[in-house]
Amino acid sequence: MAVQRDLYPRPDFVREAWASLDGNWEFLFDEADTVEQAGDFCEREFPLQIAVPFCYQAKQSGIGSDRECGVVWYRRKFAVDEHSGKRILLKFGAVDYKAKVWVNGIYIGSHCGGHTSFALDITHAVQKENQLVVRVEDYAGCDQPRGKQSWLGQPFDCWYTPTTGIWQSVWLEYAGEVYVERVKLTPDADRLQADCEVFLSSHQETTVQIHAHTQIEGMEYSFGMQEMICREGYGRAVLAFPDLDFRRDYFFWTPEHPNLIDVDVSVGKEDQVFVYFGMRKIIQHHGRFVLNDKEYFQRLVLDQGYWPDTLMTPPSRKALQEDIRLAKAMGFNGVRKHQKIEDPAFYYYADQLGLLVWGELPSCYAYNDRMVQRSIREMTEFLERDFNHPCIVAWVPVNESWGVRQVWANEKQQHYVQMMLHLLKAMDHTRLVNGNDGWEQVSQTDFCTVHDYTLMPHNTQKYADLERALDGIVEQRIVFASGHRYQGQAVVLSEYGGIAFRGEKDEEWGYYGKVDSEEAFFARLEPVTDYVIQSGQFAGFCYTQLTDVMQEANGLLTQDRRPKVELKRLKKIFSKSIRGEREANQR
Repeated sequence: MAVQRDLYPRPDFVREAWASLDGNWEFLFDEADTVEQAGDFCEREFPLQIAVPFCYQAKQSGIGSDRECGVVWYRRKFAVDEHSGKRILLKFGAVDYKAKVWVNGIYIGSHCGGHTSFALDITHAVQKENQLVVRVEDYAGCDQPRGKQSWLGQPFDCWYTPTTGIWQSVWLEYAGEVYVERVKLTPDADRLQADCEVFLSSHQETTVQIHAHTQIEGMEYSFGMQEMICREGYGRAVLAFPDLDFRRDYFFWTPEHPNLIDVDVSVGKEDQVFVYFGMRKIIQHHGRFVLNDKEYFQRLVLDQGYWPDTLMTPPSRKALQEDIRLAKAMGFNGVRKHQKIEDPAFYYYADQLGLLVWGELPSCYAYNDRMVQRSIREMTEFLERDFNHPCIVAWVPVNESWGVRQVWANEKQQHYVQMMLHLLKAMDHTRLVNGNDGWEQVSQTDFCTVHDYTLMPHNTQKYADLERALDGIVEQRIVFASGHRYQGQAVVLSEYGGIAFRGEKDEEWGYYGKVDSEEAFFARLEPVTDYVIQSGQFAGFCYTQLTDVMQEANGLLTQDRRPKVELKRLKKIFSKSIRGEREANQR
């Protein structure tokens, strides 16, 4: 492949011809929301400068203000390359929450949803030199997906500084007159094949060429050129890989052998994109997770994805790689990316370096029709954008009943959780779905999760009779909602630990007290983790959490990613073998 994925804003869907629009933009606060009606946003003075893609609340943006403002404006100039016969696409990684876009004073379009990407065709509006204006609306509404962003004007409990405006990269792509909008690659590990679905910008009948290839232990494998006919903007073909059955263990994607299959998709000489996927199968069977037909114990860490000076925006690609490296160095094989749809580069590095990921929808905090509609839209866009990533093995549409506070007894809210489960399964049968992570779950959930920070070395036997425990209250909430019961699914202790060290700041907190020393930390951590791994009652765990975030000081790392305890000692605890893994290794 001629392009470098590490430089591209979305490494899983790459075009060779592109230009970054990150950097300095003009910026304006518009508390009174009068600028759009005045109509002079192309000419009026924008008094501030902001470094895109960092939000104005982040220090790295050059503004670093905690000012509350529901409407902000961005403006910059840009030039375009010679584009004869090319469509020019303007792409945004993420803008929180509602964006409107103008090019040279011409209204282009809008997008609603603070964590998902969008593209606009600006070909009709561009000249050689251009002006781009973006209006962003982001009020503290609780019926929009906001995740860990505080709605009270300041951080509190486990909610953090808000993110307003552009917080992921902005770029241009030069595409063909008929161009590829999406490629969906669905692996079928049992048959050693994959469905390849292509979505085009035009409804005219079009021929598309597909070339799949991979590299295994330094050996290149090419699967030839294949053609499909697209009608009404859609085409489907089957990619077959029968000759690699003998290399199955290395051909399949796992955290230990993260093999990726590249697929080049071309529309004649007009347009070409470079995508990839992984041959991977994840199911739960008899209360255990099975990855590529082998039992696989999930050892996850809760990852909030915040940084001190850049908030939700990764400070660099290296920072994303370092978080993954540190997680693996501590013995984890995956992360639960908590209440955040991450920068696309994160999923690419998780694919490349080998790390399981649970994809979680940021929560709303008020239930109404707008909350339902907005959550469906953002969850759907998340799935569509990141479907091809083999690292993502589970979807989590709801966490701890946030946004559905009455779900334990309210049938309407239970229907919402069931609807999200069925929606995700209808769009994606290759992954597991956990309807409401932590408690008050519905029977249809693919696997059962429990949050229990009260689990301590002295009381692990509370799970000796697992079914009885799941039929009642764990910590402070019932595990299954009224009218719903445990159906024998795999069980994950998906939040526990949260151990904080005693520090100087009273506002910093952890769960159920703090420890005074490294030895006290391990005395609390090790027996509980040993029980979860060795008891046979659980199919995985998720420790809270990877890093400190603001006042929540219960991370294994500080906010600037310094380890609090010895990594090798953590790895020894979190990576202990379960009986099934030992037997498989011996064979």
